Amino acid sequence: MRYLILLIFFSFFSYSCISQSNVRAWYADGQVFVVWVYETPVEETYAIYTSPDTFTNTSGATLVGRPFYLEYIGYGLKENLMDSTATYKIPNGTGGKYQLTLNEGLFVFTPHQTGSLYFAVTKWGENEVIPGENITDEAVPFTYSPIGDPVECHLQRAFPSPFTTGYLALAYCMWSDGRQNHWEGRPDFPIMANAHKNGMPSFFFVSAPLDLDETSPFPLSIWLHGGGGIARQSLAGSRVELNINPEIGSLVAHDDKLYGYRGLTPPHPDQPTWHFGYRKNYDPFTNTQTPFDTVINYTQRRYLWIDRWLADEFNVDTSRINIHGHSMGSAGALALAKSFPSHYASATLFNTGCAGPDSISNTVYIFGTPKDNFPTNLKNRAGEAVKFYDLWALYTNCSAERDIPLIRHWHGKNDDNGIMHWGPIVVENMIITDASGTGIQQYWSERPHGMDLAPAYNDHWIMGIPSDQQTVHDNVSFPESHHHSNESFPAFFNHRLDAKNNDPGTGQIGINNGDGDNWGTWGGYFRWGGVNETQNIWQAFAWLEGNSIFPNDNSPHEFLTADIAVRRPQDFKPSSGDFISWDAEDVATGDLLQSGITTVRDNDLVVIQQVNVYREDIRRVRITVSDVINAVKNETQFETIQLFPNPTNGFIYIDSDWSEVKVFDMNGVEKIHVTYNSSDYIHLPGVANGMYFVEIRYRNGSRKIGKIVKN
Repeated sequence: MRYLILLIFFSFFSYSCISQSNVRAWYADGQVFVVWVYETPVEETYAIYTSPDTFTNTSGATLVGRPFYLEYIGYGLKENLMDSTATYKIPNGTGGKYQLTLNEGLFVFTPHQTGSLYFAVTKWGENEVIPGENITDEAVPFTYSPIGDPVECHLQRAFPSPFTTGYLALAYCMWSDGRQNHWEGRPDFPIMANAHKNGMPSFFFVSAPLDLDETSPFPLSIWLHGGGGIARQSLAGSRVELNINPEIGSLVAHDDKLYGYRGLTPPHPDQPTWHFGYRKNYDPFTNTQTPFDTVINYTQRRYLWIDRWLADEFNVDTSRINIHGHSMGSAGALALAKSFPSHYASATLFNTGCAGPDSISNTVYIFGTPKDNFPTNLKNRAGEAVKFYDLWALYTNCSAERDIPLIRHWHGKNDDNGIMHWGPIVVENMIITDASGTGIQQYWSERPHGMDLAPAYNDHWIMGIPSDQQTVHDNVSFPESHHHSNESFPAFFNHRLDAKNNDPGTGQIGINNGDGDNWGTWGGYFRWGGVNETQNIWQAFAWLEGNSIFPNDNSPHEFLTADIAVRRPQDFKPSSGDFISWDAEDVATGDLLQSGITTVRDNDLVVIQQVNVYREDIRRVRITVSDVINAVKNETQFETIQLFPNPTNGFIYIDSDWSEVKVFDMNGVEKIHVTYNSSDYIHLPGVANGMYFVEIRYRNGSRKIGKIVKN
């Protein structure tokens, strides 16, 4: 049972204290740690008051926190460690550590200026403060030094992963700074809670191979649990049906808990935030719900800060942060990838319903309903507030950036799990994103919703538990070495337009019902590598998987046709309306397979259409995209050529070893395309007077570009 640890914990206490007592506090690592002995039966909440002067009544002090009992006793720690005797381990203020006893509570205060305060702890609703009992003996001094003494996470326990050999697990806690002004954070520590949840504890695991090479920057992978889940589910060695073990990096698993939640059926022990946050004016201690305000991404901020903290503490390669999640966790991973796209190299999603929380659960009190669709504090590319329910669709823009990380989206046609189920909304999202050019790879199969070791996982993508029966694409180790946030990639799309591809159907639940194919993929067979770019040229190799040890990863087709968008370009950034040319060559032979011209689309998006990509046992294709106008203007990357005569009245003389000539007007429209005909000149019939670009391809594979005037 989920709360068995809590019941075992309470069984330790057969005595009763008179009241909370022995209140102490000290400053360390950017925060003040307040410790007290609590009485049993355990109080639902305590109140934490402060004042620069000593006080005997709370009316003369400031309320800074109200921790719920699951927070001050460290329940998240106990639950994830599966140890009812586990207690917080915190810095002691003198360079060492202090381990709380089993009946000590904890609250953590984050200062925003140097000073000193008395700290008192009372039962909620009681006003009396007794010196020597429930208030610190002296004002506790603290400093404010975001650079010299920043806020830290705190290691609670290190132990071998209980799920597999060869992996170490590190359990961490951190405590949030909560304020109503969510922009009032310290330079080293953003606001991650509202004032009602100031000092909220959060738990996470880091697991890594024992032989991890920390001398070189290593990738970081994040796994987010589903609704009702905990961080422990995503330790290395667990979820064997997905093989989430990192091989060359570390794995982070977060706990998403909003303790003390009160909603439709109060009191409610905890409530997930969908790995996002909650509304700014939410009060977890009352059933009276005040009018809605902005939904703040408190949880997202915490996850991002922890990533940065880990990067500072360890040798994390910040260009190789990949995020994964299942169910609610996949929705959270999607929202993070879309809201902070430059932070992530890729995202892998399992069974996201593309719709967000429903309108009948307790979540309406912290998020609102789909009809409300309240604004968040995030801004989209148009500068508008991102609406909360827009976060969960695959196709909506949620940041100022144009591009998102590479996303792999898996879903099961037997998934009947409420709001995350397979249905028309999921298929609609698949179709829209396939047409959008973001490069999202879609997979569907016979799987149900859960992530359990069950025969139901004997589907076409996860064919069984043994590692040699799994697709490689859902393994945590795959994106560790394949993706970087600071590298561009070819986004293959419009797969549904190729008749050889599979059909996901209309969204009817179940298989063998005539509604599309039981399993398939749009884009899942495509691979690429060797991406290289300059200001005027972008190039990559592309192929379809054909040599995988996982049979269903191999393309059943000799070639597939798709459009390609250049996403996350680093140097190759032509402007909307610029003319570009492209070609596809056989890597082994250099033979020209396809070529074309087009103009850069709105938002400076480079797209080339209907490119044939072949299974790797047939050929690999080298795709080259050239910004012809800027190449000529800058006289870089291409060899320029002097054309004769220039100006011309209709003839151009060229070298005899040419194989192909193209002539374009200044708008990038192809006017002439001539292949070698044993001549040393080409004719420009019917071409109006004006300036033109001439591109000459030679038999040795080189190209030259020049400008010519016809009069």
